[in-house]
Amino acid sequence: MSFYLNILFALLLLWITVWFFRKDFKVFFINGLIVFQAFTLIPSLIYIETGKMISEQGREGFFVGSVYYFGLFYLLTLIFIYLTFNTLRPVKLRTFYFTHQGKNIEVPVLLVLVITVLGILIYNASQSPSPLFDEGITRFNYWEHAKYPVLNKLFGNTAMFIPFALGLLFPRIKKTSLFILAVYFAYNFYIGQKFSPIVNGTFAFLLPLAVRYDNKIFLKTLFNKKSIVLMVLLGLAMYKIIYDRYERRYPFAVIKIYDPNEAMFYRIFGLQGHLFWGATERFVYHDKSPSWNLGYLPYGMHEMMKEFAVGGEEFVLQSARQGFNFTNAYPSILFMIFPPLIAYLFHVLIVIFILSLSGWILMRLIKNKSFVLAVISFQFFNWTIYALTMGYFYKLIFGLIFNFLILLMGAYFERKKIYA
Repeated sequence: MSFYLNILFALLLLWITVWFFRKDFKVFFINGLIVFQAFTLIPSLIYIETGKMISEQGREGFFVGSVYYFGLFYLLTLIFIYLTFNTLRPVKLRTFYFTHQGKNIEVPVLLVLVITVLGILIYNASQSPSPLFDEGITRFNYWEHAKYPVLNKLFGNTAMFIPFALGLLFPRIKKTSLFILAVYFAYNFYIGQKFSPIVNGTFAFLLPLAVRYDNKIFLKTLFNKKSIVLMVLLGLAMYKIIYDRYERRYPFAVIKIYDPNEAMFYRIFGLQGHLFWGATERFVYHDKSPSWNLGYLPYGMHEMMKEFAVGGEEFVLQSARQGFNFTNAYPSILFMIFPPLIAYLFHVLIVIFILSLSGWILMRLIKNKSFVLAVISFQFFNWTIYALTMGYFYKLIFGLIFNFLILLMGAYFERKKIYA
């Protein structure tokens, strides 16, 4: 009976999501990765609560109502995102863009930046061992063995600002942008990144187009014969690479899963939501006392892994050396820190003052054609999404500083009536 109730609740959440999608497409899309998290995590929670083994926790799942508890987090997220954006809608944000002799030069500046950074990363990859050809190299330890590991700190693990910048450039240089995007995806495959760069990179590329285009034009551009063929080819390529990887290695041999297809199915449905299920089971269902320790937030993932991983703190230390993590430690970590009611209230404050505000600033910069500032804002927004899914709140610091400076600059420009 609980399984069918979970399914019905998931369908209700889907209906509500579609309603919000129709209500304000642009606001919905800019927060698309939060929606994506929900629709990977909810099926996983349903799957776990049917009694499936959780390999990372070494125990079997059972019904604890985790789908409903997460669903409430998700509904509060949607509601307060839309309320915050609507409140800020009449507010102006005056910004600037780079000019030369009175002309906007942001497009050539971005193009040079993208080509230069991607060229440096490709050169580094050509001089470094690849997970595709070296069994000892994985996506988790690639940068540890890379020729120039400092590039990871400069540009990030997957340089996610590149596809976003290409999305800004696309209306001006369509074919060039698509070609560079294909090279970017190929580069990430080469360094062992399989699923995330496809999903996150596609989202990053489409985000500025969703903000700038009319909804109908955007959807027509997205869903045409060429784009559908490209998505199918990318999907097949991703499937082949993962299949070959799982055929050589058996990541779930501990629970006697050896077939690559079965391993992929378990990876998608068995692991995405296990931390939230564990937090619900331990701190809500069994009513273990929360810690009230806000110091858990900067590295919430590590705290969750210490609490639930087989091997505890020793496993966390080993995983840190290998660059390996679980997934979706937020909002799970909130149940470890607060009682449920306080956890939901804290989450609402995070949604209003961090997630929504960051998304609104990014949207205004895109609309103002302040492309260089938009790229910087997107990088921090991407870190915000990362923090609010993986539980690494230390990632929020620079984004909060950037947002404060942008708002301060906007207030100054508004007072002096500088720029439009």
